[in-house]
Amino acid sequence: MSNNIQMDPPDDSDMMSFGEPLHVNISRASTRFESIQRAHSRQAASPEIAGAEEEAEAGEPGFNLTEWLRGRDKVSGPPFAKRFGLVFRDLSIYGTDVSNKHISTLVTPIWKLIKGVRNGWGVPEMLAAGISGNRRQLTHSFSGEVKEGEMLLVLGRPGSGCSTLLRVLGNRCKGYKHIDGKVSYGGLSPDEVQKHYRGEVAHNAEEDFHFPTLTVRQTLEFAIRCKTPSAQVLDDREKYRTDVLDMLLDMYGLRSCADTIVGNAFLRGVSGGERKRVSIAEQVAAGAAIEVWDGSTRGLDSSSALDYVRSLRIGADVLQKAVVASIYQASESIYKLFDKVMVIDEGRQLYFGSTADAIPYFESLGIEKPARQTSSDFLTGLTQLNERRVRKGYEQSAPTTAEEFERAWLASEQCQAMHDELEAFEGQIEQDGRSQELREFVNRTKMGTEKHRLRARSPYTTTFMFQLQLLAEREWQIFTGNLTQIIFKVIYNIAFALILGTAFIALPQTSAGIFQRGGALFTALLLSTLTSQSEIPKAVSGRLTIYKHHSLAMYHPAALSLAQTLVDFPFSAMQSMIFSIIFYFLVHLVRTAPHFFTFFLYLFMGSICLTAFFRLIGNISPNIDVAHTISGIGLLLSILYTGFLQAPNEMHPWFIWISWATPLSYALKALLCNEFRDLNIRCVGSNLIPGGPGFADISNQVCVLPGARPGQLYITGQQYLASSFGIYVKDQWRYFGGLVGFWLAYTFLIALCMEWLEFGNQSYSLRAIKRFPPRINPPVSSTSSMSSLSMSTASGERKDPTDDEIAAGTTYTWRHINYTVPIKGGERQLLDNVSGYIKPGSMTALMGSSEAGKTTLLDSLSQRKTIGKLEGEMLLNGAELPLSFRRSTGYAEQLDVHAPLVTVRELLRFSAYLQRPASVSK
Repeated sequence: MSNNIQMDPPDDSDMMSFGEPLHVNISRASTRFESIQRAHSRQAASPEIAGAEEEAEAGEPGFNLTEWLRGRDKVSGPPFAKRFGLVFRDLSIYGTDVSNKHISTLVTPIWKLIKGVRNGWGVPEMLAAGISGNRRQLTHSFSGEVKEGEMLLVLGRPGSGCSTLLRVLGNRCKGYKHIDGKVSYGGLSPDEVQKHYRGEVAHNAEEDFHFPTLTVRQTLEFAIRCKTPSAQVLDDREKYRTDVLDMLLDMYGLRSCADTIVGNAFLRGVSGGERKRVSIAEQVAAGAAIEVWDGSTRGLDSSSALDYVRSLRIGADVLQKAVVASIYQASESIYKLFDKVMVIDEGRQLYFGSTADAIPYFESLGIEKPARQTSSDFLTGLTQLNERRVRKGYEQSAPTTAEEFERAWLASEQCQAMHDELEAFEGQIEQDGRSQELREFVNRTKMGTEKHRLRARSPYTTTFMFQLQLLAEREWQIFTGNLTQIIFKVIYNIAFALILGTAFIALPQTSAGIFQRGGALFTALLLSTLTSQSEIPKAVSGRLTIYKHHSLAMYHPAALSLAQTLVDFPFSAMQSMIFSIIFYFLVHLVRTAPHFFTFFLYLFMGSICLTAFFRLIGNISPNIDVAHTISGIGLLLSILYTGFLQAPNEMHPWFIWISWATPLSYALKALLCNEFRDLNIRCVGSNLIPGGPGFADISNQVCVLPGARPGQLYITGQQYLASSFGIYVKDQWRYFGGLVGFWLAYTFLIALCMEWLEFGNQSYSLRAIKRFPPRINPPVSSTSSMSSLSMSTASGERKDPTDDEIAAGTTYTWRHINYTVPIKGGERQLLDNVSGYIKPGSMTALMGSSEAGKTTLLDSLSQRKTIGKLEGEMLLNGAELPLSFRRSTGYAEQLDVHAPLVTVRELLRFSAYLQRPASVSK
């Protein structure tokens, strides 16, 4: 053991949870962040404040951080901790009155068109909605307040309105039909926050969205750099970034996995608990003053969930954040970390107040809390008659429904006290002039406000050019982090260059190879751009992470689109050069340096133009299926009307505009001009008529190539292009200019779409069902099943083993399991001599803290590991595992991955069909 280990403060005695070590230390984190605040804040101009800072640096025991911050506030504005507070009064939220919707099918667009014509395109419904209020009330007059430095726990059963409330409190109101009441963020209205201070209010859903190929360090470092205050607030911005990154890695226990990729459901990375802590650390780095967390402990073990809430407690204590969170099945340790609790059910408020007073309040109503039941479970099950316990003597008076609990709450003294406290807090906010204070401080943290006054109206901390630089660096990290994709694209270009080059190898510069020469250019252009279709899944899959960063005001999505374009250039150029070198010289195209490099330029420009085209499709499509449909139709039309399969002068006048609207057409015309402009084509063979013995004099023959003249053996490439395709070499660079114009237009439209369009960010979900439910066979009773089984046994048919017979002989044992995975610079052992067994007819619980190796062991026992080295002995009924072990083993992983357009019945039926024996009919 090293002698320089720093021990935690003695008062941090809660660093153990159920015998497991916790990763988050509140006392150490608070001390660490306060030291960074003192070290990096610009010194105040007041001598008194400067003297206090000297005392702090000297470690004087009389130094008071709170008093120093207050003194500094009077001279140079608020400290890093922004004094936001959250107030909501009589908040009623309304959604569309639609109980469900039908799953879209092939005939759905036709049916919607017919229905739209019949109903006047929805105009009568819109007018009726405005008059009669065609809406559904989701919440009923919620009120409460969360001061800076406080944490509010929102409890309620699924469907009670927790997510609806949290989305509105997080200023995510898109999709709701109407919102009554008042929401205030430190005196600022929701509209002003959305326009100018969006990053100060953060809403985090229960899923963790990150770029999976980035490491934990890269993810946090990017967030810190995007939200680093300006030089008006900090002395050394670079040192501040380094110190905050180190603090976050230590504060949230991420130091050991700092250089591990974040990963996702399909790419192995950090554990679920670590990924959750990465989300919290990223949001802390973003600097939001109000944080709203919706069910973010889903999938976490008890230790990781407690770590998560302790992390929120750090942000509330150190940065004076106002935190609102909903947690399902919160333990008693988690419950005690919150200052206030709000209980809701069926969209009605049952309680709001101190966590310590919640249980006594409901006990006064006649509801008794069992001794061993957690407070959160008790409060969640108040209206469940089979869960709650009524005190003796209150059988008739105790509330039973959500409406009765709401009436009791509105008539209670606690409700009146809450409203008094709410009014006092609003008065304090107005008296302190807190809204103006927040505006001034946030504006001082923004880069460029001292030079450009318009920057003060921007919700972003950094300038557009600075964001572009950061995003270009991050996109390069994402790109280089996926080496498999890079290697695949290089191999793809080499392979197809060899295939196409050998298919058109050594084309002669005579009439015998003239058409094949154009075909080679067309095929080269087409196949070199097909790899650009990979932009579609990339654009769709990463949009939720971009939406999250946009809501945190980390960067302009338009800057991201430009950064992606910049990163495309070097690798696209490398791909085009590899393809050009192999293909160009195999085909024997015109072998001069100007022709070769012009061919490369046109091919490269066509590649990045098609990349922008497919990226635009991905950004305007609501999902990947729609995107692939649009891209397929667009690519088909581009190929048909490029100008090679049918010449432009032969196209139908109604559809020739398609040729004008596709960049492939301009790229092909430019390539043909480059290749044919200096060619002199000699007519040979069947292209000379009449032909055969005795016809050796050209004066008696005619070349049949378009553009040829009687009595001439040679035809120029320019004549051939003009006559065959209506393409003129003098317009070569005009065609290239058109290609560049398409690329610029696509790039601009991508930036516009990424900045303003959002998909998949609905405020609430609707159940989708089939319009015509399938027929369901009537269930067979167990009695009839047993009788039919007895009859089949008596008739001599094969008898399947019973459950008891299966359980009696199925024993799974494993001994000395060791599992190692390759890492940079060596190997890492994840399992070390693990042994155990599963008894027949019993259930075995696998328990351990986050990063203990639970998922790794289950993956190994179920034979799901595909990388690394797995050693040890695994026996089923004392014998080695059969080849069919994976097929006969059920394994439910932590993340739910399903086909999204399949109904529950179809999913279960499909699984049953695959597992049923042949003797069982459908």
